[in-house]
Amino acid sequence: MQTDRLMGIVVSFYPDKNYGFIQTQTEDTYFFYQSELNYQADFVEGLILKRYEALIGDLVSFVLRPNFRPDDPPIATGLVRMINFDRLKMIEMATKKEYLVGTLKKLGDEFFVKHRETGAWVKVTENSLYKDPKSWMEDRIQYWVKFKINRPKGEEKVVAYLLDMPFRGKVKDLILKIENGQKIEGKVVHRSNAGITVVIKDFYINGNLSIKSALNDEEKEYFNQVKLGDFISAYPIDIDLEKELITLDFFRAKAELEVEKVEKREMVLELNQG
Repeated sequence: MQTDRLMGIVVSFYPDKNYGFIQTQTEDTYFFYQSELNYQADFVEGLILKRYEALIGDLVSFVLRPNFRPDDPPIATGLVRMINFDRLKMIEMATKKEYLVGTLKKLGDEFFVKHRETGAWVKVTENSLYKDPKSWMEDRIQYWVKFKINRPKGEEKVVAYLLDMPFRGKVKDLILKIENGQKIEGKVVHRSNAGITVVIKDFYINGNLSIKSALNDEEKEYFNQVKLGDFISAYPIDIDLEKELITLDFFRAKAELEVEKVEKREMVLELNQG
């Protein structure tokens, strides 16, 4: 067994199967079991070691041991949980906001909220506001939810209290804008040769514009003139609630794109029949 300790982030975990994966700064990925050999350190009370319950985003130190089969990569073991920086950022934001917003997730039998702004995962505590909390949550997996958190001493003890689903009206408004061909506004936060990402604050969601939507030189020139930090307006085309993204188009509304698809399909049929 290797004695030098490595550092990495828990990038995935499956509590029903008790295993997950850790990724190091060099992007090496290692498999780990959730076992009695893995611990979390409580630095507030002193270095008190307890059994480690993995959470995505945790920074851990670990050692490697050989796999059962010599040809397989080594396994991470002896995990010691250090801290979760995403959760620290989330806790700081919670002191400045009335509530937080996240996506409801389920891992095994446990429910979590993934905070939209930091990506932090927080375990949900059952809420007495609902007659059957588990059933209520089961029906809303991958939905946006409002939540608050408790204020424990250690960030690993943070839990989420669900409040409500804030975006039913917002999603409805977006669908209406798509159907009516109305533009929405956003701020450019990222751009590359492939496209542009914007933050749409009115709807608390990000939007993507693809360079492929520019069909001629004039449209490509317009696309290329857009700079980081610019405020732009574009047509919403589609919503992906799971990925939390809106597809946008500078030049054409969804109805116009649908007409173009039909025309292209008819043209192909005519060519094939001819």
